[in-house]
Formats: sequence, C-alpha cells, structure tokens
Amino acid sequence: MISALSGPDADTQCLVIEPNRSMSWQTLVSLYLLMVFVSLAIGLAYFHIGLTLVLPFCGLEMLALGAALYVTSWRNSIREVVTVDDQSVAVEVGRDKPVERYEFQRSWTKVILEHPPVSWHPSRLLIRSHGRQVEVGQFLNEEERRGLAQLLIRMITPLEAVKP
Repeated sequence: MISALSGPDADTQCLVIEPNRSMSWQTLVSLYLLMVFVSLAIGLAYFHIGLTLVLPFCGLEMLALGAALYVTSWRNSIREVVTVDDQSVAVEVGRDKPVERYEFQRSWTKVILEHPPVSWHPSRLLIRSHGRQVEVGQFLNEEERRGLAQLLIRMITPLEAVKP
C-alpha cells in the first residue's frame, strides 16, 4: 500500500510504503483465541472419552499456529518512508521508528526497475546514486511496484529536466 503525505514544507514530498495487511492485530488475536477455544473444546471432548493424546497435540498445534501468526504479523508491520526535498532523497526503513536511513543527492539519484531474468520472479525497484542503492517496495505486487516506480521518477526528476 502506498500513501502520499505532505512534508514539513511545500517543497517536500513524502511516500509511505507498507505491505497490504488482511486484518489488524486485534482481529488476528480475536481469531486466534476463537481457534484456541474450538481446538481446546475438541481436545477436551476426546480427552473425556479416553483419547488422552489428542489434547496435548491440540495444544502443540495452537502454539505453532500462534507463532506463525505472530511472525507473519511482525513481518507485515515494516514500513518504508521515502522523502524527497529540493536537495536530497531519503529512504527510512523500520517498524515503529526508522531503523535504517539512506540519503542520496537528488540531482544524481536514479530510479531503476530491474526486470528479473526469469518471468516468474518479481522485479526489483532500486533507488541508486554514486554506487549505493536501496531496494524499496519488496513486498508490493508487480502492478504496485510499477506504479511506485513511475511515481518516484516523477517526484525525483526535477521539472527543469522534463521541460523541452
């Protein structure tokens, strides 16, 4: 998901890039607790009729499901913020706060959409300058990545370079 924000001044443009989440953390926890309740009820029913090993396996299954849901939710909470002002292009990557920051001179920055050598692999969207590069939008689908590339090119390319 790509969101455009206004920067601190009129010349600053900001994009927030996040993965598409199917449900919020609260909804995910509610769904997980419902599944734990149903699994526990089934395990207790089988335990009551004498099949005692069903209950521990229900517990293991729910622990594995909880761990998988947590890891998936944690990985989907990443956020990339691209800020373009008069002089620079900054890319910040993190979850709750920026963990990594990359800064490039705007006049030398290129946006490159690398097509994969094999058709079923995803393309890569790179912001590159002076031998350094950072990949943005790894979690986007192909259509969103192409749209982001066009949007970044329009944001970064100075208006003087576009005029004939």
